[in-house]
Amino acid sequence: MRSWLATLLSFSGITLAVGGGYAMGGGCGCGLPPPPPPCPPPPPMPICPPPPPPCPPPPICPPTFCPPPPICPPPLPPPPPPMCPPPPPPSPCGYQTAMLPYQPPPQPSYQVAPSNDCCCQCGSPCRFRGRARTHGARIFSALAAEVDEDPTCNNEKLRNIITENIDKDPTISKRAIQSAAEEKLFAKINVICGKEDFSYVIYTDTYCQATVGEVTCYAFRPLGPGPAEEN
Repeated sequence: MRSWLATLLSFSGITLAVGGGYAMGGGCGCGLPPPPPPCPPPPPMPICPPPPPPCPPPPICPPTFCPPPPICPPPLPPPPPPMCPPPPPPSPCGYQTAMLPYQPPPQPSYQVAPSNDCCCQCGSPCRFRGRARTHGARIFSALAAEVDEDPTCNNEKLRNIITENIDKDPTISKRAIQSAAEEKLFAKINVICGKEDFSYVIYTDTYCQATVGEVTCYAFRPLGPGPAEEN
């Protein structure tokens, strides 16, 4: 029993010695590395700035009051009626002045423009209605009257122009007659030409209708400003 206890103690001493040597850095000449340094403490959390102050309330606008509209002045009273002139003084001899009777203004006189009512190759008679005139300077205010003029032609110059320029083609005839008539008569002349029947009523004082072959042409000067041509 003693020998077993001595063996156990000796073995425990060796173990303690060996363990102590390792613990003190001994044993085989190389010890364990030192433990790592402790981690640094985390940085402090940033402190948030305080919230900004609240916005100031909007300014309160003062109430606006529109001024009342100006009062229009009352309209002016109408002017007084004109004063009647005083009556004429009495006659020194005792006679009273005679009052003239009221005379209405003269009525304007109207005159109907001269017109030529005729046709080509028809049975109706042609006629010319013009203003009634006297040989003097006075003109009567009759509306219309038949005058002693040829209802088919009242201008010999215009008749000669038509017969000299008429052609078998009505279109060529009307243009040639119009050009020659305006050049010789110094006025605007309208021309109608055709081979068939045609009828017309025209306000004019210078006119002429002539037929050559199968073509009939009627030329006239419309009423308006322009030099008048005599027969």
